Amino acid sequence: MTKENLLAKVKVLLPAATEQTLDFACDLVIEEICNYCNLREVPDQLLHTAVMMVRGLYNSAQLGAEQMQPVVKGVSRGDTSYSFASVVEQVAQLVSSGDFLMDHRAQLNAYRKMR
Repeated sequence: MTKENLLAKVKVLLPAATEQTLDFACDLVIEEICNYCNLREVPDQLLHTAVMMVRGLYNSAQLGAEQMQPVVKGVSRGDTSYSFASVVEQVAQLVSSGDFLMDHRAQLNAYRKMR
């Protein structure tokens, strides 16, 4: 599967999204599939799974929002202090948690190679 094929399918599914955002999401999903399955490239048979993963990442990380809703990262009670996670931190946390992989593990496991 090529990134161009994935990007073309995702553009149809998410027409309002910017190309830069979709390009980033596609790169991230391809990287995660390759890492999870221990592959050098994503098989063509996982194209639709990858499209759904990009859509899930786009929606759950609010990549299309002009401004992401801030997520509280820390709270202090004395003299009240709040700290919020940046957009990069939020996306990194989502990716590291593997949440956007969870719904697709059955499809990915069929292609997964053990080390």
